[in-house]
Amino acid sequence: MQLSLKVAMALSIFASTNLYAATTLVVPEDVKLLAVNMEKPDLEGGLFSSEKTIELPDGTNQIVFKYQPTFEINENLKTVYSDVIVAKFDAENEKLTFELPEFKTLRQAQNNISPLDWQLLDTKGQPIALVEDVLESDGVQIGRNYPQETRNYNIAGGIASVAVSYVTVNQHQQSVSDIEPRVETSDTRSTAASNDSPMVDVLKTMYQKASPAEKEAFKNWLAEQ
Repeated sequence: MQLSLKVAMALSIFASTNLYAATTLVVPEDVKLLAVNMEKPDLEGGLFSSEKTIELPDGTNQIVFKYQPTFEINENLKTVYSDVIVAKFDAENEKLTFELPEFKTLRQAQNNISPLDWQLLDTKGQPIALVEDVLESDGVQIGRNYPQETRNYNIAGGIASVAVSYVTVNQHQQSVSDIEPRVETSDTRSTAASNDSPMVDVLKTMYQKASPAEKEAFKNWLAEQ
C-alpha cells in the first residue's frame, strides 16, 4: 500500500506539467467523431450547438471520424457519408479546426466525398502534419465498436497507428509505451505475465522523461520516505 502511494505521489511530481497542457479540437456538426485515442469521445457543447469541442492531451493523438454533410431535397433530408477516417498527429497547446470540402449539391457530394480531401488547421490557419488512413470493416456497418476497431488497427500496425498501451490520469490520456504497434504472437503473450505493473511502467516512463534536476529531486525525496 505504501509503495502504491509513493508511486502515485511520484507520478504526480513528474506528470503535473503534462497533465494540464492540452489542445482543443473543434468538431463541426457535420463531422461525427467516433473515437479519440481508442476511447469514446466526450464532446463539450450545447445540444443544438453548430460545433462542439474536445480537449486532447498535448503530444501525439489519434482520432477516428467521418464527414456527413446533409442536404434538403424536396423537403426531405439526405445525408452523404465519407469513409471512416483514422488519423494521427502531434499538437501542443493548439486550437485545431477541420477544413473540409463544401459541396453545393447532393450529387456533387456523392461523386466527390471519397476519397475525402480534408485537413486540420492550427490557430494560425495553417495545416498541421498528419498521417491518415481508412478504417475498413468487412462486417456490418451499423453498431460498429470504433474504439475497439481502432485498437485492433493499431495492434496490426496500420500506417496511422499509435502505441497501444495508454494510461488515463485525471481524465487526460498520455502514451506511456515505447513499443511500436505489432501483431501479438504466442511468444509475446507468454512473456506478458513477467511485465511490471502498469503503475510501475508509468513511473519508469515519467522518470526517463524527467530532466537531470528533476531526477535528482526525486531521488532525494524517495530517500526521505
